Amino acid sequence: MSRTLALTQTLVILLSVLIFTVNPASADNHENNIIIDEIVEWANDQEVSGNIHITSQGELTISALITFTSVSLIEIDEGGKLNLINNAEIISDKRASSLKTLGFTDENNRSKITIPTSNYLEEMKIVIIAEEGALLNGSLVYVDDMDPLVMSGEVFSIDIPEGEQDTQLGFTGYGYFPIINSIILETTSGDVINEYKANDLPYQNMLLHGENGVTINSAGIIDISGDSIIKGLDISSSGEIKIKDSAIQDSCPIILTDDQASITMENTEISGSQDDYYVQLQPHSTINWGISEESNDVAIKGTLIDRWERIITGQSLIFDSIGVSYTVTGNSPEGALTLSNFSGNDGISYINGGRARVIEIGWANGVITRENATIEIVEYRTAWNVEGSGIGNYGPASVPLTWDKEIDMTANKPVIEWVALTISGEEEIIPTGASHQISAVLANRGTESANLFFDCYITETGLGADIGGYQSVKIDPGEEVPLYFGWRNNAPGSFGLTCTILTPTQLVDYENSEAFGGGEISTSSITWEDIEEDSLNMLPIFIVILIIIISGGVYFVQNLSNDAEETAGILEEYKKEIGEDED
Repeated sequence: MSRTLALTQTLVILLSVLIFTVNPASADNHENNIIIDEIVEWANDQEVSGNIHITSQGELTISALITFTSVSLIEIDEGGKLNLINNAEIISDKRASSLKTLGFTDENNRSKITIPTSNYLEEMKIVIIAEEGALLNGSLVYVDDMDPLVMSGEVFSIDIPEGEQDTQLGFTGYGYFPIINSIILETTSGDVINEYKANDLPYQNMLLHGENGVTINSAGIIDISGDSIIKGLDISSSGEIKIKDSAIQDSCPIILTDDQASITMENTEISGSQDDYYVQLQPHSTINWGISEESNDVAIKGTLIDRWERIITGQSLIFDSIGVSYTVTGNSPEGALTLSNFSGNDGISYINGGRARVIEIGWANGVITRENATIEIVEYRTAWNVEGSGIGNYGPASVPLTWDKEIDMTANKPVIEWVALTISGEEEIIPTGASHQISAVLANRGTESANLFFDCYITETGLGADIGGYQSVKIDPGEEVPLYFGWRNNAPGSFGLTCTILTPTQLVDYENSEAFGGGEISTSSITWEDIEEDSLNMLPIFIVILIIIISGGVYFVQNLSNDAEETAGILEEYKKEIGEDED
């Protein structure tokens, strides 16, 4: 019975060891992909030639030397975790091994490689091998205190006298050239003494050049501690990275790909980068560099490679209108900043053409500098605020250039709306052909004035209404403006009027744009009728006139006859009187 119990206990212990000590070969392997979907520990040195996928349920803890012998991907899902503890190491056999210069020419900042010639007490040759396809032409090499030598071709040799000191080579050239692949020591007769990959030698003020064979792409957590090392890997993360009491070698820049990503480093050494910084951040990524104010507990190599750079890519300004021109002026982390552009047909304009822009630098000496700039509108004109209208530019006059991916530039504009549109008067029927007064009220709820236009059509037919042409009105911010105009309709029937504000064609999708308000409004319908006026019957009038004329004539003739008789009598009396006087 005791034997059975002892055997059972032994099996339990062995199973426990197997659960927490799993070799890559014994993990869930699908077509050379190692799937980690539970808690797994690798405590034995291993060589890995495939990919590793840590799922959202997986956690891989490494406390051994893991060497990747082929091009591989370590993928960590959100929720997954990779731990390096107790002197763990992840090393890639294939890694960037060449070196390129930083472009500085002064002696203090010049790129340099130290060759261990003191190990060989004899005259020798130093053979400099350029990166394939990258010639040495025009580059200079400085040998200790000697005058510089002009290099050319893919291979360049330097004779070195016997000595007890190592030989330091300084390099200058155009841009990042020269790019050194390897250094060979030869005897004067041409025998090879030793060959070194460039980055295996001590160097300063130089960048790595080449490709790493292993990539870590993490959305989860990477936790490196306990004097662990990562060497020769590309690391990108949208999750969390924690590095404490460890070393990152030839694996920079570490790239944070998301605003929510973070990296924390304490008591750590970082060396070897393919760019002039060790960490690249997004605008709102979090970085905790060291535990002291000076952050000296994080050791970096040299003074010319920055601790980090924060970049922004694809940053855009959003306008309501097409062709709005603006400038950006201020300071970048490296000096003066001046940019200019205009909004496209979609109203969007990309700062710096959408290309990556450095907005913060954590310099090697501990200083941090940030971008500080302002966006200013140069010209924002539409049909409602043309140059001669007396109305200024629309849009914000001055806006800080923030670190947001999209900056809203749609402020400071008119917002026009209809308040009322009515047919004046109390008539129930309006005669066709006559112009009838229409009363309109429009309001400006925005912050800028507008000189706008509107047109009208007959609601029931969609035909253009005769209102005497486009109606124009200027409305200042906060105003409600009444407007009166005439509507002439020649067709009988029941019709209403619909009026539409004409949106500036400069607006994005102006036919449907609501950026400046606008829209349309309708009156109620009213009846239009043809009104026939009764013709006057002139015959009775003519008869009356004729009677009056005839009566007047009779009266005149009668009076004339009476006057004639009286006149004749007077004459007769006069004649008699004259005759008597003569007698």
